[in-house]
Amino acid sequence: MLEINSLSKSFADVKAVSSLTLNIKPGINGLVGENGAGKSTLLRIISGVIRADEGDVKIDEYPCESKEAKAKVFFLPDDPYAPRRYNIKQVVDFYSNFYDIDIHKFNDILSRLELPDNKRVTDFSKGMKRQLFLALAMSIKCDYLLLDEAFDGIDPVTLDLIKQELIRLTEDENKTIVIASHNIESLTQLADHFILLYKGKLSTQEEISDIGNDLVKYQILTKHTLTEQSLISCGIDVVSLKKVGSLYNIVALNDEEIEHKLVDLYQPSLLEKIPLDQDEIVTMEMLLARKKELGHDK
Repeated sequence: MLEINSLSKSFADVKAVSSLTLNIKPGINGLVGENGAGKSTLLRIISGVIRADEGDVKIDEYPCESKEAKAKVFFLPDDPYAPRRYNIKQVVDFYSNFYDIDIHKFNDILSRLELPDNKRVTDFSKGMKRQLFLALAMSIKCDYLLLDEAFDGIDPVTLDLIKQELIRLTEDENKTIVIASHNIESLTQLADHFILLYKGKLSTQEEISDIGNDLVKYQILTKHTLTEQSLISCGIDVVSLKKVGSLYNIVALNDEEIEHKLVDLYQPSLLEKIPLDQDEIVTMEMLLARKKELGHDK
C-alpha cells in the first residue's frame, strides 16, 4: 500500500503540492495534470528524493525516507543520469551498484529495442535514452515503479512494446506503477486507475472505466447563438463550448434535464448526444478542475 497523507510542499512562493491525501492502488496508475500541477514533485517526495514540508508518505507502512521503503521503490525522473562516455553496458553496471537488476530480463527487453551497443549514452537521442532507461527501470527488482514523463520521444511501435511489458509487470509480478504524464494519449489502453492533479491538489481519482461518468457531450444545430453564459443562465453546467462550422459542441456536467432545456430554449434542427473519447474526457476533467478552482477563488 502506498499512502499519502495531508502532503504539502512549497518552493519559494509556489505551492507545488497542497494538502494532498490519496492511496495509490496496485496496477498501473496514470498521474495526469497540466504542467506545474505537482506531478514530478509528488513522485520525488514518494521516492525520498526531496522531503515534504507537511504530511507523510508510507510505503507498505514504512516512512518513504526510510531504508526499508527506498528498497521497494525505483524512480525514473524526466532526465535520468548517465555518466559521460558510458555505453549501455557501462551504464547498467553503474546502476547495479545501487539497485538489484535482473540482467536476464534487461537483456531480453534490450534485444527488442534498436539501440547501439557501443555508442555513448550521452550521445543518444531523447527517445533512445528513454528506451534504455525504461528497459532498466522495468528490470529493477522493486515493488513500486515511478515513471516521470517516461514516454516522450518514443515511436509508436516501441511504445506499444513498452506498454505491453509494463502490463506484464503488474500481472506477473504484482508491481504498482505510477506514470506521470501531460500526454493523455500515451496512457490510453494502459492505465487501470486515473489520478488528476490540479495545482497540487487531488481533483479526481477514479477507475479508468469510471472516468467521465459525470460528463455528457451534445452536438447541436440551431439558428440561435449559444454562449457559455447563456447556457449557464438556463441551468446547464458547461465545461466546454466549441463551434465547428455551423454546429455547436457542448460538454457539460451530466443532468437528465439538459436535452429538454436545449430543445425548449434553442429549438434545434439537430440535437445528438455523442460519446467522448478517453483523451477528451481527461482534457475535460482538467478543464473542469480549473473552472472549479476559479469559481472557488471568486
